[in-house]
Amino acid sequence: MAANIALQNFDFRYATLVLFNSTLYCGVEIFLSTFNNNFVVNRGSPNPNLVRVTRQYVLFASDISDLESLLFSLKELDMVNTGNFIIVCTSQVDSDCDERIFTEISWTYRIVNVVFIKSERMGTHAFTYFPISEGLCNNIKPIKLNPPNFIQTSLGRIFGNKFEKLNSCPLFVSTFIRPPFMIIDDGVPIGADGDLLRIIAYGLNTSLVMMTPHRGTGWGFLTKNGTWTGSLADIIEDLANVSMTSAALTLSRFSNFQISFSYNAVHIIWITHPASLQSEASKLLRPFGPSTLVALTVSYALVILSAFVIKTDKWSSIFHENQYDQSRKSVVFYSWMMCMGQAVIKLPKKSVFLYVIVLWVFYCFLMRTVYQVYLIDSLTGKFYEHQLETIEEAIRGKYSFGGGPALRDYYIDYPKVFDSWKDVDSPEMVQTILDISKGKKFVFAVNTDTTRSIIKKYKVKLHRLPQRIVLSPTVIFFKKYSPLTDPINRILSRLCSAGFPEKLYKDYSAYETNHKSNEEETLKVIHFTACYVILVGGFSLSAIFFLLEVYFGKIYKHPTL
Repeated sequence: MAANIALQNFDFRYATLVLFNSTLYCGVEIFLSTFNNNFVVNRGSPNPNLVRVTRQYVLFASDISDLESLLFSLKELDMVNTGNFIIVCTSQVDSDCDERIFTEISWTYRIVNVVFIKSERMGTHAFTYFPISEGLCNNIKPIKLNPPNFIQTSLGRIFGNKFEKLNSCPLFVSTFIRPPFMIIDDGVPIGADGDLLRIIAYGLNTSLVMMTPHRGTGWGFLTKNGTWTGSLADIIEDLANVSMTSAALTLSRFSNFQISFSYNAVHIIWITHPASLQSEASKLLRPFGPSTLVALTVSYALVILSAFVIKTDKWSSIFHENQYDQSRKSVVFYSWMMCMGQAVIKLPKKSVFLYVIVLWVFYCFLMRTVYQVYLIDSLTGKFYEHQLETIEEAIRGKYSFGGGPALRDYYIDYPKVFDSWKDVDSPEMVQTILDISKGKKFVFAVNTDTTRSIIKKYKVKLHRLPQRIVLSPTVIFFKKYSPLTDPINRILSRLCSAGFPEKLYKDYSAYETNHKSNEEETLKVIHFTACYVILVGGFSLSAIFFLLEVYFGKIYKHPTL
């Protein structure tokens, strides 16, 4: 019977793992001679690599306890619990091969596509079960199969996807409020994740039951005593079927949970307070970069040098002094007038000098035009002193740093960060970011979506370090060996191929594009601080020289005179 069931249902592209203990060798030999397809026989200690790859298992057990030991060993080796199982119980004692206990054990290990065969005085019988059936949502009652048909029953295929349709049975989802991605309105999830979840529920024909973490808050993390908190604790403790929180994938989460098809990505970044604002008095020089300032300084230094050359006797001996007397005394002044866009009072008659003057005028015109284009943005913009670029700079600057406890896993190979990490749980996140915006010396590891939503809501300013921690796929979390993983993955892969998750995230994150406040677009008196500094400085210097001229010209008389 086991061989007939395998021949009718197994996929021969996969090797079949046949597992038994040494006392059952004769029965196994008969099965293999009848099955006669690609198989691997293991006695007691299965091959770990094969267990993780194959999706077809035939187990021979002497009784229920023997079966449990076989399943436990397979679970330890990460068996594919959604594969096809045929279990043969060889004991002739009915209590040793009770099909009701069999279905309970199978559901404990989340094995659904399974046939249980036992032998009695009245003959050999085969059983399976359907956890979801018409009007029943937790059905582990064994169903007897009628030979020779071992493919289909009135409830569906024996080795089919028994969770493809949930017949309006409830799906318990653990999450937490996190606009704009998850908002629960009268028990109905909305937002980027909420809408996607409702589409998945429609595809599974299930009713959603939303819940927030019963212990802890937020995504959840593994505590030092080995227990989980937050949303992930709900699925570990079987209070929820899935956890959907747009959580990043970390080492501890990947090791302890089953994950879905990736439907989005989350950027984990470092944020801290902005550096202090640069002085308003320095904004006139802001449009010029260091290299441009050097070029301008050198070009005008050449003008001053030319003025000194013109005043030398060598120049006077070459040219007629009277003809160029006024020009050589005011070269610097005339050049400055051209830089400021004033009219040229006097042009030289010689063509060589005329070309030089025309080129200088053209050069000044280009520099002044480009400078004016960038000047308004420079006056209205907010510019900061040196910002932190890396977490190493923050460590040298005596900054504290940390974030969600789970994010610490990303620095497990970096003791300098891992050992000094300060945990910031979900309820403390908003207050921490607000404190940082007010100048707290703390570098916070957080995802970009959370940061943007808080910035939008509280209108705070933050500095994002260019050094990104990780770009992590976003997944739905299940308990290990959850039979819901395959049907949800099938729906998610189709939705992602059609672009639904990307469209939902774009719609709910539309506020992120090019937001500028009116304050940044309006010129105010403070923006002209540098201009007034120059004006007042010039007036002050002129007044000082005027007073000196009056004093030495009309009041003070030198003794020699």
